[in-house]
Amino acid sequence: MSLRFRQLQAFHAIIETGTVTGAAALLGISQPGISNLLTQLERQTKFKLFERVKGRFIATPEANML
Repeated sequence: MSLRFRQLQAFHAIIETGTVTGAAALLGISQPGISNLLTQLERQTKFKLFERVKGRFIATPEANML
C-alpha cells in the first residue's frame, strides 16, 4: 500500500474541519479534489474512514486509529 502525503493531508483537513468544503478551503484545492483524495485513501486502506451525517464527516474508529 502506497499512501500519498496529499491523501493524508486531505484526511487530516477533513478531520479538522468536519467537511469537504472546509478541507478544500484549508488546503486551497477544489472540493472534488478532496473527495477524490479521500476515495483513493479509503480504497487503499480498505476502510470506510468517515460516516456522513447531515453534511458533516464523522471519523470512524478506523479513521481514529489511522
